[in-house]
Amino acid sequence: MEQKDDIWYIERVLKGDTQYFSYFVDKYKDIVFSIALKVLRNREDAEEMAQESFIKAFKSLYTFKGNAKFSTWLYRITYNNCISEVRKRKLKYVSTDDVQIS
Repeated sequence: MEQKDDIWYIERVLKGDTQYFSYFVDKYKDIVFSIALKVLRNREDAEEMAQESFIKAFKSLYTFKGNAKFSTWLYRITYNNCISEVRKRKLKYVSTDDVQIS
């Protein structure tokens, strides 16, 4: 039943009723935040990444094919966003560590 509900809301959003996307935010916000917090280990960063994940999901909703549950798709977006952020931070720290001050 969960998948059918999600599909109904996806169809509404894709037809232009964008306010229906709030259904997904309300339904999945806690688990999306938990995933982000586990990866980033910082509450503020996790909140920001959760928000960014929902924005990315909204903008990419047309690519959702239904091969997996919507929740799985959303969790993957969240995890991938977090991993990208961790990589950016590592590169930032490495590049600043490589700078020699004369």
